[in-house]
Amino acid sequence: MKTMEATHLLKTYRDVVARLQNEAAVPTADAASSDFLDLAQSVEHQELARLTATRLAERAKRLHTALTRMADGEYEVCSECGTSIPRKRLLAIPDATTCVACQEQLERAGS
Repeated sequence: MKTMEATHLLKTYRDVVARLQNEAAVPTADAASSDFLDLAQSVEHQELARLTATRLAERAKRLHTALTRMADGEYEVCSECGTSIPRKRLLAIPDATTCVACQEQLERAGS
């Protein structure tokens, strides 16, 4: 486990978890004291907050998986082909589990 990658990954994970905790409190609409436009805006804000929280939770899960892969010595190894994942890719996408070539194949297969 390389110190720089571990530090970067752990910091990213902690940042995402902190943002998730801040976003977790979804505001509620007060229908009794709001006019229609205020209520509609409040509902829209709630939906955006839920979407943000969902995305942050998914990212936190992927980062946790990456931390586990790092502890197991599998962090820099592509889960599809077993080759090394380039350091630049891991710095850009700390939760990457595949090399660029395998990721492109997975995306083409999913389309």
